[in-house]
Amino acid sequence: MKLTAHLNELSLPEAAAFRGLVERLRSLPERTPAADLTGRIMAAVDAERCRTRRRPLSPWWGFAAAALLAVTLSLVSVYRNGYRCGGSPAEGLSWLAAAQEPDGSWSPAKYGGADTYRPALTALAALALARVPDGRYAPQLQRACAALASLQAADGAFGGRGREQLYNHALTAFALATLYPGQPSLKPVLERAVAFSRARQTVEGGWDYEPQSEGNTALTAWQVRALACASRQGFAEAQLPLRKGLRWLRGNAREDGSVAYHRTSSARSDSLAALAAYALIADGKAFPGLPELGRHVAGSLRTLPAAGEGADCYRDYAKALAFESAGSGAQAEAVRRQMAARQREGCRDQWESVGGRLYTTAFTLLAAR
Repeated sequence: MKLTAHLNELSLPEAAAFRGLVERLRSLPERTPAADLTGRIMAAVDAERCRTRRRPLSPWWGFAAAALLAVTLSLVSVYRNGYRCGGSPAEGLSWLAAAQEPDGSWSPAKYGGADTYRPALTALAALALARVPDGRYAPQLQRACAALASLQAADGAFGGRGREQLYNHALTAFALATLYPGQPSLKPVLERAVAFSRARQTVEGGWDYEPQSEGNTALTAWQVRALACASRQGFAEAQLPLRKGLRWLRGNAREDGSVAYHRTSSARSDSLAALAAYALIADGKAFPGLPELGRHVAGSLRTLPAAGEGADCYRDYAKALAFESAGSGAQAEAVRRQMAARQREGCRDQWESVGGRLYTTAFTLLAAR
């Protein structure tokens, strides 16, 4: 529903009052609406109609009341459930900004995810808001950076002690390195983060969730992105682990352009290949042969998923980046259209149980042009 079109039909005082209603709804604590909410609202509307039946009513009164009710319920639904790709990016960004917690983080558990991934989801939400160039979300970004910095442990890691630790760390380090130019106070935080990445890098040059592993492609690609961004921001200590990580990704690419999860594994996917392709192209520019290898890997990707594959915002985000960086803008746009279509159809994303609506919203916005 286009709220702007409805507001334009109202007088200035009515439009101002309606905007005030929207802001009030957004500020209310999240609660599950009662099952009879719609019925009670309509009953109140009927009662008011009966109370004022002696006054001549405008023939447009019923239409206006129904439209206002529909808009209000739509806003409640969007606020509670999150943005779907069928909406505009502006709506998604507004929802993300409104969903930020008072402490500056975002809570996956409120929107169907697991709170063990709070650092990673906060990082993704901040990255999505940071794409707006006019600075309107500067206060939210400052609070997000402070929240992420507060989550850093003494060893430099961000969040968790199990498998989630390295995932949280890679995404958070990448976000903070990206936001560093506007947040110079993050310097010691990033120095500790880079030191932790170096300490957890395997002898072979990769990263993995468990000790005594040579590394896996997904986590290594994210760590490479974080270190490359930190290196561009002047953190010289990121250069050595970055080179080793790129070398690991190069060694994990197959002749046919596919990329395995582990070097000794036959498991492979478009998500893995896309993540590796983008890292090799975007972060391997200073190393002969790596961008060419990345484009070869991107060339092996299917533009659209197979018929049996469901919605996967993580895969589609990575593929859009890989195609765009390889110079295949038309393929990237086809991925985005398919991503939007799957979400408009209500397809449940396969990662929604992990990150909830925050996850799908952030990756949808990050995949957009």
